[in-house]
Amino acid sequence: MNCTIESLLARNYDGLILTNPQIQILDEISEKIQSFGIRNFNVSRELSSALMKISTDKRGEFAQEWLKDLICELQKEPVLFSHPDLLFHPSLKIDYFALIRQIAHSKQLIVLWPGKYALDILSYAIPDHHHYRIWKISDSLLQQPRIVIYQITDA
Repeated sequence: MNCTIESLLARNYDGLILTNPQIQILDEISEKIQSFGIRNFNVSRELSSALMKISTDKRGEFAQEWLKDLICELQKEPVLFSHPDLLFHPSLKIDYFALIRQIAHSKQLIVLWPGKYALDILSYAIPDHHHYRIWKISDSLLQQPRIVIYQITDA
């Protein structure tokens, strides 16, 4: 990795997205970030429990509002988001990148993103994965809130 985790965390950002397609590497980065006293929020684990009581047709809207409300209640910043896989499920119809931008307006976030970032393209998963998605990232999407995206090459 060209930058250390410490130097990435020291940057000026509202949302810091760290990408790598390997979950094991993201988990190692999560442990390192948590060692600095930053709270980890396992999005899929927490959300799956909350969704069990919600009807299928209401889950997408519920998930977005639930996550925004929960994050706003947290006092300490930044908040580390890990394991976002459930939010990419097509049945929820959530644009996770847009959701991250919304939340970053009010809470500083660090997001571990299972995918890649290269040539202004942010991807989730690998092309063979059935939930594979891509976003074309323009400079304007990285401002207001300030979003920094960094491709992690190794742990």
